[in-house]
Amino acid sequence: MRYFSVLLNSIPKISQKQLDLGFVDRTVSKLSACIRAAFFLSHGIRRDTILYILVKDGNFMIKLVGDELKYLGPDIRSIALLLMKAQMELKELNKKRALSKRGVYILENNANQIETLRNITANQVIFPNINGKNIEKIMLTSSINSIIPIEYPFSDFVKNQFVKQGCLEVFFRVIYPIDNFIVMVHNKLDSLWGNDDNGDN
Repeated sequence: MRYFSVLLNSIPKISQKQLDLGFVDRTVSKLSACIRAAFFLSHGIRRDTILYILVKDGNFMIKLVGDELKYLGPDIRSIALLLMKAQMELKELNKKRALSKRGVYILENNANQIETLRNITANQVIFPNINGKNIEKIMLTSSINSIIPIEYPFSDFVKNQFVKQGCLEVFFRVIYPIDNFIVMVHNKLDSLWGNDDNGDN
């Protein structure tokens, strides 16, 4: 299983009226690009992928499960609408501990990001760093969690926290959009094990 954990401070409120006019907030645009890179192939959706969105300033996280995703297109408007619906459904968390619709789970998350990442059941955890090792020189497992910061690079304090947890640093240049890191990881794993969309390798 492939996991991607997107870290961000908050998700700005999304308005359908603004989306209809073509206006998309910068953070929402970056987040949508990460979701697109994580799940979409030219001929299907990656069924072996799960993406977590960890919101630092909220008490929730969003989990997208590739094998269950429905009614989602690769365009930014479709992805932003999914995020907008998730925001609307957050109010229901007062009554329930988890919500699930269309392969999208909204979960309470009162732990800090490091603790939450530790609880994701991957055999290996990697994150981008300008001083990391080239991905070709790292022995990757098939069960991997890739940490994706919306704002890159990490501060030295956060980077050192990940290193102390045993996470591996993977070289990634600052000049590239962060969703390119997801593409790089998928490409490497595809070269090792193929990709899984609808169950076919």
